[in-house]
Amino acid sequence: MCGLVGIWAKKSEGRNAFGFIHAATEALKHRGPDYLGIKSYTNCALGHTRLAIIDCEPRSNQPFESADGRYCLVFNGEIYNYKSLRNDLEKDGVKFTTNSDTEVLLKHLIMNGEEALKSLNGFYVLAFYDRQLNRLVLARDLAGIKPLLVFEDDEKVCFASEMTGLTPFTKSFEINPTTLNQYFSLTYTAAPETIANRVNALMPGEVRVYEDKGCVSSTYLKTKTSEFKQSYSVACDQLEELLSESVARRMVSDVPLGTFLSGGLDSSIIAALAKRNKSDLKTFSVGFDHPYFNESNYSSEVSKHIDSHHFEIIISKNDFKQSFTHFLDALDQPFADSSAFAMYLLAKKTKEEVTVALSGDGADELFAGYRKHMAAFRASNFGSGKQSVIQVLAKISKPIPEKRAGKFGDFARKIKRLNRGLDLGEEDRYWFWCQFITKEDRESLLKHGFVDIKYPYDWGNRGFQDHLLADQQLVLPNDMLKKVDAMSMAHGLEVRTPFLDRSVIEFAQSIPTDYKINRKHGKRILRDTFSDLLPKSILTRSKKGFEIPLAYWLEDEIVEQFQSDRFSKDYLIKQDLFNVEYVMYLKKDLKSAIQGDRIYLVWALIVFQFWWDKQQKKS
Repeated sequence: MCGLVGIWAKKSEGRNAFGFIHAATEALKHRGPDYLGIKSYTNCALGHTRLAIIDCEPRSNQPFESADGRYCLVFNGEIYNYKSLRNDLEKDGVKFTTNSDTEVLLKHLIMNGEEALKSLNGFYVLAFYDRQLNRLVLARDLAGIKPLLVFEDDEKVCFASEMTGLTPFTKSFEINPTTLNQYFSLTYTAAPETIANRVNALMPGEVRVYEDKGCVSSTYLKTKTSEFKQSYSVACDQLEELLSESVARRMVSDVPLGTFLSGGLDSSIIAALAKRNKSDLKTFSVGFDHPYFNESNYSSEVSKHIDSHHFEIIISKNDFKQSFTHFLDALDQPFADSSAFAMYLLAKKTKEEVTVALSGDGADELFAGYRKHMAAFRASNFGSGKQSVIQVLAKISKPIPEKRAGKFGDFARKIKRLNRGLDLGEEDRYWFWCQFITKEDRESLLKHGFVDIKYPYDWGNRGFQDHLLADQQLVLPNDMLKKVDAMSMAHGLEVRTPFLDRSVIEFAQSIPTDYKINRKHGKRILRDTFSDLLPKSILTRSKKGFEIPLAYWLEDEIVEQFQSDRFSKDYLIKQDLFNVEYVMYLKKDLKSAIQGDRIYLVWALIVFQFWWDKQQKKS
């Protein structure tokens, strides 16, 4: 993991901003604490901060130039098949001076241009510059594991791993009102949009080429899938082989390595497979001081089962208070998935022992692991009788206060939400279940030209598979992977995701729906394939989700936040984004304002106001 930043001049006036390249690179030092490097050319300047993982010697530092000085590369990520690519290049007479994947990637690009990207197995964002042709290539990996943001005006194109790396190049960011609405719906923003006008994010798999006339092409890498027509048992055997190989590839490291272990199915599978390759495996989990959310007993059970050296952190209300400001300061954009806080402290703890951690991210989106997947599957297969049962349960649950921190209140919340989605079409149902904050609350909050938003990508006609593909477009890169990237990079920790190996993605997209989900379980094929590796309790437990006791933790902190200047009438009026009366309404009775799902509105407001205030102080 590293940080990259750059500027490409569209006009001679754009070169005036080259003087900010050092400040922009310095702003990303947390992503790569081992080395900071900068290269400047007539029309382009590139910066890089390195977290050394493979060939940690200075010879592999970036920006990495070709011997003749014509080409230069900065990239963030790991190329897992770099050794086989190197062998192929050596057969063609290419010489190497390092043992790094960086040099292999540079010379692969020199030899094959953008076509080289199609043969990469790994994760990356990169900038590849041809000094002779003044040609710049920006690219993001197929799954969108790493982010790359681009700011463009009439004079220049600037790009960086985070918004903080773009700040030195522009005096201030103007808020995109459509994306603001999206943020207060989903608790995050969806690429290619960002919270700021004139700043966009590369989409997963996107490749942009800039030449003298500007951006001359923008293309997308695609998965190669064909319908899997073999038996379920053959599919299980193939999955076991693919995932085992994927884990083994991700354990190549010249620095200490471990795995996250939540006690859920996905991370438990990865930890068990990793243990096969590393006898002294270290595993890391996080728990909470609230019994409804604490699941540390499951991670302990798996750790004992696979015999790993286990590290557990139990987060308390006091930990939340003490780390609150540091956590918010690690967000380069407004991002209100509250589980990011747990990831922040987990990454901090993990970095004390290792520099690389494997995670189970991606399995839910590929193999139907979310509760909404089961709800969508059952909704599509419900008879009128079962729909009536849901409607009756929703009616019975109506008087029960919706709370996420208790068994009955959480059940009432879920059953009401399920019932509201049953009468909608597939796309509208999916979009409704993706949103955390209601249209009514957003319409009351947002001040300027409110227009309800729709699912931002193309919806297909593939039945249940559309739900999974939609999550792979929307939720995975913009929420789950964004969270892991931001929180791990705050501590200089690299996180690797075996489920998002290209071979595993293509396999998952090719197998039939009933291999993934049935009336009893999602992730059916994962449970059956790896049943001999894990305790039965892990295989049979229901999906809980990586949630934190937000309302409980915010009871004290929320009062302090809403009494700050960021929530004063004068501040809100000057800010000119929110309806002041509605914020005052929330502020008047915060105890009731954080009940049920409305806690997400309050949390999203706190996160946004902190980010906004930080930006204003920088401008």
